[in-house]
Amino acid sequence: MKSSTKYLKILFNYLFAVLMVVLFVIVLPWLLGFLWPFVVAAIIAAIANPLVRFLEKKMKIRRKAGTVFVIVLTIAAVAAACYGILYLLVSEIVGFLTSAPDMWAKVNSSIKNISLDLGNRFALLPKGSKDVFEKLGESIYESLSSLGSSIGESAAEAAGNGVKNAPLVLIGIIMCILASYLFVAEREKIAKFIFAVIPEHMKERYYIVVKTLKSAVGGYFKAQLKIMVFVYIVIFIGFLVLRIKYAFIIALLIAFLDFLPFFGTGAVMWPWALYLVIQKDYKFAIGMMVVWGLSQLVRQLIQPKLVGDTIGMPAIPTLILLYVGFRVGSALGLILAVPIGMIIYNLYRAGLFSNFIYSTQMLLADFRRMRIFTPEELESEGIHEDKNK
Repeated sequence: MKSSTKYLKILFNYLFAVLMVVLFVIVLPWLLGFLWPFVVAAIIAAIANPLVRFLEKKMKIRRKAGTVFVIVLTIAAVAAACYGILYLLVSEIVGFLTSAPDMWAKVNSSIKNISLDLGNRFALLPKGSKDVFEKLGESIYESLSSLGSSIGESAAEAAGNGVKNAPLVLIGIIMCILASYLFVAEREKIAKFIFAVIPEHMKERYYIVVKTLKSAVGGYFKAQLKIMVFVYIVIFIGFLVLRIKYAFIIALLIAFLDFLPFFGTGAVMWPWALYLVIQKDYKFAIGMMVVWGLSQLVRQLIQPKLVGDTIGMPAIPTLILLYVGFRVGSALGLILAVPIGMIIYNLYRAGLFSNFIYSTQMLLADFRRMRIFTPEELESEGIHEDKNK
C-alpha cells in the first residue's frame, strides 16, 4: 500500500469516528427529545405487535382491524395504569409538600439539639479541636438548610414548566397515538422501506447493532426494573407496617436508588436508622433495619436468576463509567452510563471499531519507526552503536 493511500484511509477513519461521536453524543439525544412522541409510539408498537400477530394468525383478524383493537386496548391499559400511579403520586407529593415545612422544622430542631449535645461533649477537648468540630457542625447545618430551600425552588420551577408545556404535551400525546397505530398497521411496509434504503454491506452491522441493543439495553433494564419492583413492594409494605407517612412516594424514591449500581436502599435507610438511634427511637430504628434487611434478602434471591451477581462488566470500568455519567448528566447520567458502556463494549467485541483501532496501530507503528534510528542511519552519521547496551 502506498503511504499516501494509507494515510488517506487513516484520515477518513478518524473523521468517520469523530462524525459518529458527534452524531451519537449530540445529534441523537436532541433528535430523540425532539421526536419523543414517535419514540414512545415505537415502544408501544413493540409491545402491541406480538398481540396483533397473535390475532392475525390464530383468530384470522386482519392486521389493520386487529391493530385498532390492540392499540386501543394497550393505550387504555397504559392510560389506566398511568392515571392510577399519577393519582397516588400527586396525592402523596401534595401531602408531602404540605407537611414539608413542619417536617423540616422538626429535622432542624433535632439537628440543633444534636449539635448542642455534641458541643457539650466536646467542651472538654482542646480549643483547636473544639473549633474544628464547631465549624463542622455549622457547615452541616447550613448545607442541610440550603438543600431544603433548593428542593423547594426546584419543585416550584418544575410545576411552572409543567403548566406552560401542557398544550405541547397534549399535541404530542395525540401524535403518539396516531403513530402507534401506523407503526403496527404498516410494520411490513416500514421494514421493507428501511431494508431497501440500507446498503448491503451495512446490513450485517445493522443486525449486530440491533442484537447488541436488545441484549445489552433491553436485558439490563428489564432485569433491573423487575428487581426494582420487587424491592419497592417489600419497602412499601414495610413502611405501611411502620406507619410511615407518604410511604408510596418515599418507597418509590428508595427503590429508584436501588436501581443505580453501587448505590442501593442502604444509601437512605442506613442514615435514617442512624438518625432514629440518635433520637433514641430504637424501636423505629430496628424496624427500619428489618425492612432494609428484607429488601436486600429479596434482591439477593431474585438477582442471580435475572441478571447474575454482576452486570457483565469489570468493577473498575463500571465505577469509572458511573463517575463520568454523573459528571456529564447527573442522575440521568448515572442511569444511562452502564448500559451505554455495555453497548460500546459489545460493539467493540463485534468489530465495529476495528478500522479505527487498525488506523491507530498503524500511526503508532509509523511514529515509532520515525522516532528510532536504525543502525544504518547511525553509521551514515558517523555514530557507532554501543553493542554492550
